[in-house]
Amino acid sequence: MSESSQPGNTVTVSVLDPVDTGACVQLWNTCRTECPPLHYAPVTPELFASLFFPDTAEWRVVNLAAHRGREVIGFASGSVRADGEQGYVTVVIVRDGERRSGVGTRLLAELEARLAECSRKLDRYEVMFFNPVAIPWIVPGTDGHDHPNAPGVDVSCDGYLFLKNRGYRDIAYQNSYYLPLSDYRYPVDIESAIAALGRDGVRIVRYDPDRHTGLGELFDDLGNEEWRRIVDANFAADGPADPVLIVEDGHRVCGFTGPTRVQPSGRGYFAGIGVHSDYRGRGAGTALFAALCMELRRVGASFMTLFTGETNPARNIYEAAGFRIVRTWADMRKVR
Repeated sequence: MSESSQPGNTVTVSVLDPVDTGACVQLWNTCRTECPPLHYAPVTPELFASLFFPDTAEWRVVNLAAHRGREVIGFASGSVRADGEQGYVTVVIVRDGERRSGVGTRLLAELEARLAECSRKLDRYEVMFFNPVAIPWIVPGTDGHDHPNAPGVDVSCDGYLFLKNRGYRDIAYQNSYYLPLSDYRYPVDIESAIAALGRDGVRIVRYDPDRHTGLGELFDDLGNEEWRRIVDANFAADGPADPVLIVEDGHRVCGFTGPTRVQPSGRGYFAGIGVHSDYRGRGAGTALFAALCMELRRVGASFMTLFTGETNPARNIYEAAGFRIVRTWADMRKVR
């Protein structure tokens, strides 16, 4: 615990007491409206508890509160994997009127110290999308269109410079993309690509486990076991059997995207997209992704959001489909 030296004006920083959760929820939601362009989604007590008090042994979450007297004026949270070598700084927020007075700096320093105590191997702190605490945020200028994870630090908010001034350095950038689907149509050049593929006998259709073959071989080629697990679970006897789109050549599966579903906010969800190495360079990936957008519109999604690295070639596929960048995030690191 740390204290200010001004008599009668004591500020303390300590581990968050659960009785102060309500005050932290109020602080969070107030900071959202006071600090544009901070676009985190509003939180309920239930969402706050699920984010910052997770029931898991794999990760340890550290939550701190700053008090002036009995009032909560700041909140900070971070996490560290039990056997990890890095800690993740999730958030540092301070009440309006208390900012630029050293409260945020003390919260961050205390958080770093406690994360280090959680793992003696810890040699660096990171702020990036690998953080296990996935904070939802709202796309600016929309009626609550959301994305379920903030993949770093919003470069347009005060927190970005706050961290840079305290030793954190950029290591990568992530761009968040957004596409409303209400009036979505295939771009003309993608219609042409789909037609050209069709002339070669390559089509984009829904996957039929009774008709198509080669899905396992596709995942072998892609080298992504997580996608294999998700798709296998989707089509298991007790699975949801949500639609999966594929690139087919005859009965062979040469690419996939999905499973597709509509989340409660209207967001269109898909787990991944990949095309077999034998079929790349022919426009199949671009056509498949545009077909995904059309499919999600058909099943009732009103928008899509996603993110990718600034230098990831996949951004060309998203931009060809009509997506636009709405946020840029910095992945940051501080080495001890």
